[in-house]
Amino acid sequence: MNISSSGSVMSYRDSYLDLDPNYTDSNDQPLLRMTFNWHDNEIKMAQFTTNKAGEIAKAMNPESYKVNAKKLGARYDTRPYQTTHNTGGAIMGSDPKTSVVNRHLQSWGVPNVFVMQACVFPQNFGYNPTGLVGALAYWSANAIREQYLKKPGPLVQA
Repeated sequence: MNISSSGSVMSYRDSYLDLDPNYTDSNDQPLLRMTFNWHDNEIKMAQFTTNKAGEIAKAMNPESYKVNAKKLGARYDTRPYQTTHNTGGAIMGSDPKTSVVNRHLQSWGVPNVFVMQACVFPQNFGYNPTGLVGALAYWSANAIREQYLKKPGPLVQA
């Protein structure tokens, strides 16, 4: 039996996506660059939840158990924990000055672009976001069908 834990990652101003100034794709277009590193909050949270999982295992009185703590290094690296669900990059919000898409996942700047991914979340919630991504995609598709196709343009006035 395995016991595992996961936590959320807060939004930080020093975590962002931008276009890489050095690397390009086969069409000479800049690649996306992610700037992100763990902060003390995430490291302490991982240590805390790992210790709690160890206490739970011990309380179950098994014949044996092993706590396999994956240490978060100072630099972000997905290789030790393949369950990472990266989010952010095109944040959903009510103000085009602080977000990329509106509540219908429609781009503030280009009304015929809808973004249906976990990138609309400002931070990871600490669990797999697939269900919420699906629900928001359904919500957005409904707005496209019921509103946008009848009258193309912004669905939310800024």
